Amino acid sequence: MANILQYKALPYSSQYEKVFKGVYDDFKNRSFPDYKFELEPLEYDEFIDCVEKQLIKCILLLEDEIPTAFMVYTTEISEAVELNLIHCLGNEDTNLKRKLLLEKFLELEKDILKTKIVTYPMLGSQEEFVPEISNYGFKMVGVAVVRLNFSNPASLSIFKRFESDSLPAGYKITGWEKEYFNDVVNVVNTAFKDTSDAKFDPRFATKEGSKDIVEKITNETYGTFLPECTSVLLKKGKPVGVCFANITAGKIANIPIIGMEHEHCHKGLGEKLLYNSVKNLLKQTKMELSEVNASTETDNYPALKMYRRLGFKEDYYYPQAYKPIN
Repeated sequence: MANILQYKALPYSSQYEKVFKGVYDDFKNRSFPDYKFELEPLEYDEFIDCVEKQLIKCILLLEDEIPTAFMVYTTEISEAVELNLIHCLGNEDTNLKRKLLLEKFLELEKDILKTKIVTYPMLGSQEEFVPEISNYGFKMVGVAVVRLNFSNPASLSIFKRFESDSLPAGYKITGWEKEYFNDVVNVVNTAFKDTSDAKFDPRFATKEGSKDIVEKITNETYGTFLPECTSVLLKKGKPVGVCFANITAGKIANIPIIGMEHEHCHKGLGEKLLYNSVKNLLKQTKMELSEVNASTETDNYPALKMYRRLGFKEDYYYPQAYKPIN
């Protein structure tokens, strides 16, 4: 008679530090091909240090007392609990293992989930878990990652052939200045508070939350901020639109946010902001940037068309899961 494996999920404990390293190393080896990581994951010692300092939280899944899967999440950096990753060693019973880890997470954090949503970008192979996670009250938003590869002649040719018309009377595009901060916070809040983005990042729904987002971009929490490549749309001297730019990895630029106050939409102004930012990124020869990327919802057809017109191509898609407050 075959032996039946005994599964058990529990918070990380230092008693598993040595044996867990093999599972973490397996994740590191698969982080780029399987999970679409763009940044090198933490070294194991750094990861364990972050867990022990409660900067991140980790749940282990044991098979007959041996760790074979884990979940990583954070609870303190925004109005949402951010579920970062569920990784399983091997390919056997992966969805069962994910399910057991998710159930332990929901049990451990049941109190905090009364006031916070859960957000979970299901990158790479984690997409396989979509049917099961939906049974736990999670909803989905499709996300497309788009890229303009600076070494791709065809993409660059499309961008360079793009002709940006002159701005309507009263408008001006300029670079980032600290004095624009409060007005840009209002732009971000106005542009995103009623969108799907606010469902999985509730900071967009309030001015205070939008302020946190803009602060984290400009204070370089999400990468190296590029004020000279960030484009601000002014109407009679007041910011009414913004296209932020930063560097998230050594040679990879990113457009974390492009937004506009509603009354200025549908005039092609967002396209002009994006064009101005990419044009300035291409001028940054000292940085030797390899690409600029961005993400948008898969059903946001105007945004996808805008990116395509400037030479961006859709690279991959993933489900952005979120669980509303209980």
